[in-house]
Formats: sequence, structure tokens, C-alpha cells
Amino acid sequence: MEKPIRVLVVDDHAIFRTGVINTLSLEDDIEVTGEAGDGLEALEVMKKVDFDIALVDVTMPGMGGVELVGKMEEAGMARSVIALTALEDDRDMVFLSKAGIKGFVLKTSGFDELIAAIRTVSGGDNYVDSRAAGKLLNCFSEDTSRERGMSRLSERELEVLYWLAQGLNGQEIADRLSLSDKTVKNHISHILAKLGVSDRTQAVAWAWRSGLASKDPSFFKG
Repeated sequence: MEKPIRVLVVDDHAIFRTGVINTLSLEDDIEVTGEAGDGLEALEVMKKVDFDIALVDVTMPGMGGVELVGKMEEAGMARSVIALTALEDDRDMVFLSKAGIKGFVLKTSGFDELIAAIRTVSGGDNYVDSRAAGKLLNCFSEDTSRERGMSRLSERELEVLYWLAQGLNGQEIADRLSLSDKTVKNHISHILAKLGVSDRTQAVAWAWRSGLASKDPSFFKG
């Protein structure tokens, strides 16, 4: 008989976690070797137990699934991960997918779906819950669109948009960058045209969604 698929369950909801563990324990080819209530606890448990697949809740207090996956990679704990996600976790889904997550299962799905995901990932394939697939594709499309928008802007335009997103007005940006007020206004006009938005509010929203607004000021040269 082949060795069972060893699974670690990481979820902060104790009742849900227990339900998953009890259900998986009924399967002859699956063995739950550990559990944790958040990312920090999971890192400690991972040092003590053997596992092939980690079922990881995306949204948890303290250290959530996104950060946990990053820490696992830093610690050399390369294992297959299946993300347990809610549809509102769409941006995290994109990050996790780029990080090499092997599966996505909605927390509202049935246990049959979860078991199928475990077996599929164990076999070397990826698994995406059909209801999450469309959301994931839409997010990748938005991500690509934002990257294209970022590449359209010059370095100076990116810098002007960054400070606009920090709440500075045109004159304050001009003073900070040693530009004339008219030059800043021209930059803003070009930014709106290149991003295809109609006003500064929409441009600022784009800056935050794209991640530009959350960068450190040192991101910009001189």
C-alpha cells in the first residue's frame, strides 16, 4: 500500500479546522500530521512534523497565508500548498499564485472538492476551484493592465503621481520636486491621459491599487 498523503491544516477557526481534520481522517490515503491556528504557530509545527501538503487559510490574524508562504520559502520549507480562500481574497490569490501555490479551494466548497484538490496536487497537478478560477483570471487581467499603465508613465510622472497619492496638492508637489506649478499640471494631464482616467481622484485610486502609492520615496531616483 502506498504511503498516505501527509497533510498539515492551518486555519484560525477551530471548528472549521476540526471539521477538516475529522473529514480527512476518514480517507485511507490521507493522513493529517499536524495543525495550527495561525501562520506563526504553523512555522513552529512545520519544524516538528512531516507533511506533503499544507492547507493554509489565506486570511488569519497575526500571520496570514500570504506571509506564511513567504516565510516558508525563506526557511527552505518547500512544500505544496493549497490555499483555503474566500472570494474577497482575490488580490491575495494573485500573490499566492505567483508564489507557486498549487491549489485554491473556496472555504464555502464541500469536502469532496477539498479532497479532490489534495489528491490532484499530490499527483503533481494544480487545482483551482471552478468558482475561484474566474476571479483569479480577472485579477491577473487587472494586474497586467496596471503593469502596462505603470510602464506608460515616465519616471517623473510616476513621482508626481506618487506625491499626489500622498495627499500633496500641485503647488506642494512643485515645491518638493523643484518644478513650476505649470509643469506639474502638465504632468498630471499626461498621467490622466496615459492611465485613461478622468480626474485626479481616479488617478490616486489607481496609484494605490497598483502599489505605487505604498512604495518608499527612495524608490524614485534623485
